[in-house]
Amino acid sequence: MRMTFIYPSVGRKDNQKYIKSWEMEPLVIATLAGLTPGDIEVKFYDDRLEAIPYDEPTDLVGISVETYTAKRAYDISREFRRRGIQVVLGGYHPTLAPDEAIEHADSIVIGNAEEVWSLVIRDATNKKLRKIYKSNLPLISGTICPKRDIFKNKRYFNLSLIETGRGCRFKCEFCSVTTFYAGNYYRRPDEEVIHEMRSTGRKTFFFVDDNIIGDVHLSKKFFKALIPEKIRWIGQCSLNVAKDEELLELLRESGCVGLLIGFESLIKTNLSRMLKFHNDEIGSYKEYLARIRGKGIVLYASFVLGYDHDDEETIEETVRFCREQKIFIAALNHLVPFPGTALYERLRLEGKLRFKKWWLDTDYHYGDIPYIPEKVTAEKLRELSVKARRKFYSLKSIFQRSLDFKANCRNLKMACLYFNVNFMLKKEIDQKVGLPLGGAINAEYNNSQHE
Repeated sequence: MRMTFIYPSVGRKDNQKYIKSWEMEPLVIATLAGLTPGDIEVKFYDDRLEAIPYDEPTDLVGISVETYTAKRAYDISREFRRRGIQVVLGGYHPTLAPDEAIEHADSIVIGNAEEVWSLVIRDATNKKLRKIYKSNLPLISGTICPKRDIFKNKRYFNLSLIETGRGCRFKCEFCSVTTFYAGNYYRRPDEEVIHEMRSTGRKTFFFVDDNIIGDVHLSKKFFKALIPEKIRWIGQCSLNVAKDEELLELLRESGCVGLLIGFESLIKTNLSRMLKFHNDEIGSYKEYLARIRGKGIVLYASFVLGYDHDDEETIEETVRFCREQKIFIAALNHLVPFPGTALYERLRLEGKLRFKKWWLDTDYHYGDIPYIPEKVTAEKLRELSVKARRKFYSLKSIFQRSLDFKANCRNLKMACLYFNVNFMLKKEIDQKVGLPLGGAINAEYNNSQHE
């Protein structure tokens, strides 16, 4: 049997390059390829980087779907199905919106694939795909063996994505991870993770866990095991990392150079509405940031703009805070109600959704506000969000924030990284504004955009 994996793009503007910061290797595809029996011919096409050969012979197409890529994924699926090829969809979106996804495929996988992938392959081989495969287990030790050679000749960022665990114990209202894993957190054995890291031949990694310190005791044990590996890594974690001096020191010793932390808001009533109670010590934010920077760790701070108590003044204060605190980079994104989340359901019941399914609506573009905010209009919030990003990534701000010599520009290598990343994200602000989701299915891919 022949198997083709597809990773869909969000969309693209005519005659413009795809968003560079979105071009990391898709770990999920390597994991699925690793789960696929060796006697099956496997091919992989990344819609962000290359044209999809719809007429190339294959027996089964597997597409990993996120909400932002759902429209494009469904279009791709339709093209293969009209050629008589079986298509299976999996990922966050089909799990959180199964009734919708099943309308666009022969089969869907709900939950993680490890438990059911062998059944999918068996049934596809026999042309007897079930409509739904539902996994009950979040993670199976010993089955995650990503096949990274499928990334050969594809130009991704020069770092490997590694997973040490799945899920998060916090239950933030807007988070799809909370829904997917029902507020649970699961870890892989340290030895498996380290073996996988060594197999990549690299020394720079991005741990993709939504909260790598989801279990502080196990995380400390893991970081101690990383020290002899002499690696550099970045990861995502909750703000309470700054409350534990031993944990911070282990992060430094294990090679951590950067953390993505969701601050989300500087307003306590917003944090309460989000159910993000673990971030309620707003008065200590500056102290926490100083502790992290003191270890030479740079910050990617994430803020959500447009919660119930946000207006023009609070958004401007958020930008000032990020600049004054010399944040390495910041995500200043408007609130997005993802299907399946508590937020989406609340806004639906309140009659505040501007689009029933914004991710499929032809009138919706990346950056549009899909709900009705409390204190400003949707159009005003869109304008304020773009303005916030432009202020944060202005030339004045970039150079001002570079004066952090403890973390951002503590040496020449970090200084080069700092300026490269900030100028890349500055350029992408306008590239993202108005980006159409999906795109013309038969539009010829322009390979020159990556030359």
